[in-house]
Amino acid sequence: LATQMPYVKFILPTATTQPVTLNMGMAMPSWYDIVGLDERSNEKCHGILQSRDRIQSLLHSEHVDHRIPYSRMALAGFSHGGALCLYTGLSLSLKVAGILVMSGYFAGASSFQLTPGIEETPILHCHGTQDPIVDYSLAKKSKDLLEQKGIKNYTIKTYPGMQHTLIQEELQDALTFLQSILPPLKDHNLEL
Repeated sequence: LATQMPYVKFILPTATTQPVTLNMGMAMPSWYDIVGLDERSNEKCHGILQSRDRIQSLLHSEHVDHRIPYSRMALAGFSHGGALCLYTGLSLSLKVAGILVMSGYFAGASSFQLTPGIEETPILHCHGTQDPIVDYSLAKKSKDLLEQKGIKNYTIKTYPGMQHTLIQEELQDALTFLQSILPPLKDHNLEL
């Protein structure tokens, strides 16, 4: 993606290592504790608020230190990283350019508050129909739940037969989406 969008600064944070209930309590990189992958297990997500704050801090630093407007920032993530992107991007005080979710889901429903004024944020949710980790039904349920909360621009792109992975077609769709929400600037005076 970076070679196709040389005008974009990509920041790829890594989740902290912490015990994860779904991993039999063993430590692994995780944005929050994953208790299970069903709807009810995804309601609380202990640690999601701290991870949201960490991502918000990164965005704020880019805004303050490099004068990058939030409207020129996007959030993207895979699996529970995508879940964190949805949670974070829709609870920011300022609207980002868009949110890209790959094989993810909406997590933390019990603590989520949609920020008024960002209902039109473009969301592309890419998901395989044969995902054995995050069932495809969670993509549809995520969209339905967020639309009930007021989200208006949520697109699901389906990949028949794809499991919990990335494929070239999905990466091309991700690139097209990112290019649409973050086109090259005509005025190159913005520090990147």
